[in-house]
Amino acid sequence: MSYFLTDDNTKLYYETTGEGNKTILFIHGWSANHLFFKKQIQVLKNDYKVVSYDLRGHGLSEEPKNGYTIPRYAQDLKNLIDYFSLKSVVLVGWSMGTDIIFDYIKQFGCDNVEKIIIMDMTARLITDENYKVGLYGKFSHEDNLNTMVAMNENWKEFVNVFVPAIFAKSGCKNKEDLKWTYEEENKNSATVMTRMWVTMSSQDYRDILPKITVPTLITFGEESGLYPRENSEYLRDMIKGSKMVGFSNCGHSLMLEDPDKFNNEVKNFVG
Repeated sequence: MSYFLTDDNTKLYYETTGEGNKTILFIHGWSANHLFFKKQIQVLKNDYKVVSYDLRGHGLSEEPKNGYTIPRYAQDLKNLIDYFSLKSVVLVGWSMGTDIIFDYIKQFGCDNVEKIIIMDMTARLITDENYKVGLYGKFSHEDNLNTMVAMNENWKEFVNVFVPAIFAKSGCKNKEDLKWTYEEENKNSATVMTRMWVTMSSQDYRDILPKITVPTLITFGEESGLYPRENSEYLRDMIKGSKMVGFSNCGHSLMLEDPDKFNNEVKNFVG
């Protein structure tokens, strides 16, 4: 098992495989871990160097007392990039992993980043009269507060509702994936997840989008129960030169639901 130490002395678990000339770095989402990219790593390692890791408080990484903010997670990402001395990396962010990329760009610019792949995520969770493409297409501050109360009160009950929602609206087609996801989500700490939801829901990265100057691929599930298609269209319009690809019969977890298409899209985009 491999760990690296962040500059605030937190141990984060990572895995690296493959010997390609290009490096793809996977950043998982809120309440997930590096294993959510298992269907990508096993395929892409044949052509690329692949790096994945567990965010602090997730998976096999340390659960410190502090540092549960998106800006700190972006600093952790910078520490990891520096640890591997990566000069040109493809960043793949799923859900909250995309927020971490946005904050990385906010703090460090696009230096060392060759390309970016966004996976079913918005620049701002909270919606209002002027912004209608956040979570669920309608997610107020009151909705957000109720969500945090629910996850803090009973994590297992929250997971029972959350897991089906991250697959296609028509239902998860692979029951083994569904069962496995329940098991992984139930390993999480409600305290850490609630603290991370606070910081995720407070972010607004809309002003960062025009500052993304590297090729960007925006992927989304056409049956996503979390974000409407219009969200990805907004990102495409705001990120100059970006490309948008929808995944039919898929929800938020498109890399699990249609790994063959996702892996092919990644290879075509990365080159």
